[in-house]
Amino acid sequence: MLDSMIQKPIFVTNTRTRKKEPFVPLTPGKVKMYSCGPTVYGFIHIGNLRAALTADLFFRFFKHFGYDVTYVRNYTDIDDKIIKRANEEGIPHDQLTKKYIQEVEKDYALAGLLEPTHKTLVTDHLPEIISMIGSILKNEKAYVAPDGEVFYDVRAFREYGELSGKTLEDLQASQSRVEPNPNKHSSADFSLWKPAKPGEPKWPSPWSEGRPGWHIECSAMACKWLGPQMDLHHGGEDLIFPHHENEIAQSEGATGVHPYVRYWVHNAFLTFSSEKMSKSLGNVVSARDFLSAYGGEVARYVFLSVHYRATFDFNPETVDHAVQALERIYEAKQKAEEVREKKIARPDMNAEQVWGGFMIDCDRARDAIREHYANDLNTAGALAELFTLIREWNRCLGHPNAANTPAAILAANEFIKVLEEEIGSVIGIGRQSSATALKKLQEVRLLRQKNEGKATLSDAEIEAFLQQRRDARSAKNFKRSDEIRDLLAASGIEIKDSPQGTTWTRK
Repeated sequence: MLDSMIQKPIFVTNTRTRKKEPFVPLTPGKVKMYSCGPTVYGFIHIGNLRAALTADLFFRFFKHFGYDVTYVRNYTDIDDKIIKRANEEGIPHDQLTKKYIQEVEKDYALAGLLEPTHKTLVTDHLPEIISMIGSILKNEKAYVAPDGEVFYDVRAFREYGELSGKTLEDLQASQSRVEPNPNKHSSADFSLWKPAKPGEPKWPSPWSEGRPGWHIECSAMACKWLGPQMDLHHGGEDLIFPHHENEIAQSEGATGVHPYVRYWVHNAFLTFSSEKMSKSLGNVVSARDFLSAYGGEVARYVFLSVHYRATFDFNPETVDHAVQALERIYEAKQKAEEVREKKIARPDMNAEQVWGGFMIDCDRARDAIREHYANDLNTAGALAELFTLIREWNRCLGHPNAANTPAAILAANEFIKVLEEEIGSVIGIGRQSSATALKKLQEVRLLRQKNEGKATLSDAEIEAFLQQRRDARSAKNFKRSDEIRDLLAASGIEIKDSPQGTTWTRK
């Protein structure tokens, strides 16, 4: 059953129409969605991670509001880059892809991605790919070259260019300086099936021994698991052309169903210190390095605190802002956890009135957060509502006797509920215990300072670490005690234990 709290329609920006449109699924209460996953020939980078988190955001959103979601995410496990890397490493292509699929899965787990309904591999869908190419040929939208390569005939598909806004004339002009392929009817035609070169992996087909072209894979896998038409298709904006444009042509060319996708959504590019990330510039940051250093919640905040369609700059200040914001969230949650654990509460009329107003604020925040989500997944707006609620929570706690009243316990529970259910379930932050989260964030802050060659811990921060260390030693958790000592030492803080207690100095 759909969440009855949703009173207004959901809007998404449709790349195909270039408009923000009401989201109306094909079947009421059900959503069929597909997201293009990575090509697995190495570790993914943070640009890939942003795309994965955007797809996860849509999946979580629909699930949170009660939709029955069928979500397909693929792995491309055969293409030119994979073959090249496998040859460089001297191993079979499937051994290489299996290795890196496992590594990507580790990154996705670190980032807190939910499991999709189906995770698909290209090489598991060769029968479906060959069958779809056969249908495209039967419908006279493709042709077979003398060497057994199968090309899509873009001139036979009148809607070609509808997604990207490119015309056939533009595409042919852009290919004018490229050496022509004598087997193509038009320079804009693209490959559906490639005959294998010597030493390459190959599979039998009616046309030649070879392998599928890049674009046909998603058409075949999506049609198998979602049918000839789906509600929503996601990818990075770099895939709009040619990949998604060609995917439309293939799918509709095979099935005759239009539109293949009702809503196309694309996340924007990521820049790195104002420059586009590229291997040639040497500024590619691996998702593994980032997640290992900072953790999944920092990653989720960095990438989901801005709108998925907005290009944003990834830089050290971005990470610092995310750490500060999460600390603020978890410090508020820590206070709420402390309040609701109180064993003795004394009624106070003034304080009760304060908390009565706060409960209304929680209802308002919940409704406002959901309205932001329904407005093209405006996560920045949703987080702004959370911080407004945090300010009110802190203000109410400042009233005399406010923390010691029965109503404070109710208010604390309601605040945590808004945080965990409305923000945590969709954006994926704020659901840890405050102690666990704040400890990790302190470690991240130390790491940032160490990387910058600074030792800028405040006295209060140092004392907080020492209290953690005393607690660990009392619990005989000497491993944790040593970790805290090493963390402080890395930040230039020397500690000394004596019968009189622990003292510290800055080096």
